[in-house]
Amino acid sequence: MIESVPCCSFMCFRQWDLETLNNETIERETLLSSISINTAAEQDDTAQNIIVPNRRTASVSRVSISEDAAATLSFHDINYFIGSKIKPSKHRLKLPSLPCLKSQEYKQILFNISGRFSNGMNAILGPTGCGKSSLLDILADRKDRHGLSGRVLVDGLPRHPSFKYIVGYVVQEDIFTGTLTVRENLLFSANLRLSKTVSTLEKNARVSRIITELGLESCADTRMGTDFLRGVSGGEKKRTCIGMELVLSPKILFLDEPTTGECVYHGPINDIETYFSTLGYQCKLHDNPTDFVLDILIDANRTPETLAKLNDEYKQSSMHIEVLARAQQENNTENQELLQSTIVVEAAQALRTEIFYVSQRTLRNALRNPAMALAQVVVSIMIGFLVGLVFYDLKKTTDPGIQDRLGTIFFIVVNQIFSSMSAIEPLLQERVLFLHEYTSGYYRIQTFFIAKLVCDLFPMRAIPSVLFSAIAYFMTGLARTSGQFFVFLVTIFMACVFGSATCFFISTLTTTFCEILLLSSLF
Repeated sequence: MIESVPCCSFMCFRQWDLETLNNETIERETLLSSISINTAAEQDDTAQNIIVPNRRTASVSRVSISEDAAATLSFHDINYFIGSKIKPSKHRLKLPSLPCLKSQEYKQILFNISGRFSNGMNAILGPTGCGKSSLLDILADRKDRHGLSGRVLVDGLPRHPSFKYIVGYVVQEDIFTGTLTVRENLLFSANLRLSKTVSTLEKNARVSRIITELGLESCADTRMGTDFLRGVSGGEKKRTCIGMELVLSPKILFLDEPTTGECVYHGPINDIETYFSTLGYQCKLHDNPTDFVLDILIDANRTPETLAKLNDEYKQSSMHIEVLARAQQENNTENQELLQSTIVVEAAQALRTEIFYVSQRTLRNALRNPAMALAQVVVSIMIGFLVGLVFYDLKKTTDPGIQDRLGTIFFIVVNQIFSSMSAIEPLLQERVLFLHEYTSGYYRIQTFFIAKLVCDLFPMRAIPSVLFSAIAYFMTGLARTSGQFFVFLVTIFMACVFGSATCFFISTLTTTFCEILLLSSLF
């Protein structure tokens, strides 16, 4: 089940009573497993991923869970490859100066991994780059199935397609809306992800309880902070991200490096020193046992012989035999039905409710960060006067009056379309936020784009269009009738909307501002 490869990571599974995340003790469960993970990185820094199965009831996005739902997660023969088997030298032009044309190297990241997580706290320890996050993504059903093989079972049954919506996942990066306060971010998660049967009063009470449990009372009404706005501390940001998942009371909670920015309590690990002492590794007096284990792991990464020895010793241990036996017993279960008995698929919120809360956040974000909207208004006024001065009081004769008017209208329409490129940056900035929230089941795809388009219309398109039209139309000497003026105004507004929608579309095709500008020029 476990092969010897250049790097070996250890997973320590510990029982933890996770009621508030502020526990004072961590009990060691009699389960220690080593897994074989391929990596090219041999750095000395370490990271920690935690999976916390929780027995509390959850009724969350698109699913509701039964009262007696258990929480056991097992995985069997997990192999994961990245890259392409196609060799670029045979199927592509040899252009070493253009690395973007080269295919990613075909590489195996995870090697035949099996294990079992029972109720409680389970930690995966290992050096940076060894595949901890990849394994966590696979267990949480957030990895593309291309290049992935193996089985993941929940309570001995295959995962339901809605599995990703009933679990919490705290990613490495702190993902939130910086202009909102701690409380507002938590309420946003609760309003969209909790069942519509949960009242507003209950949601507010749950958010207040989580704020208290995570020690966020002093900063509950403080904005999170952006690149230009100082907000809460790094540890408070991480706890807020954890709280946004805890509002679900999820059946399983995945945390990728949750101790970043936090003061970590190191609990006792009773038998780990004895285990490694039998292999010839003695923990010095006053050394932390966890640091001791990681030091062994890092040294093993540099010495294939040591790595092979640790793997062989572990394969022969009773601990390894017990882990594989329990995992294999679940894998061989004859009941292969999905979790229909404990999971009922249902819509968490109506589409209009999702649009309301996402639009509310978008408008609140715009009001608290008005620089873009103000710049759009100021530029529209300046361009309006510039157009009015260049094409001031056009002649009403057939020649050159008609030609001058055609040139004026063409210039105005093109200018208004290009002024809509201001829609690119906000969408680029919120790409990571959108992907995380959509994957976590906050809302539908159309919800996000409808809310963005609607909230972009009034402050960024409608107001600038009115100001520009009022200045440029009358200065250029076009027909001064109310009907023709409103036709002109609607035309300018629709040109702005077209440009904005085009920018939204192009922003979904690539991830860099430069590429979006180049693609925009084609339209």
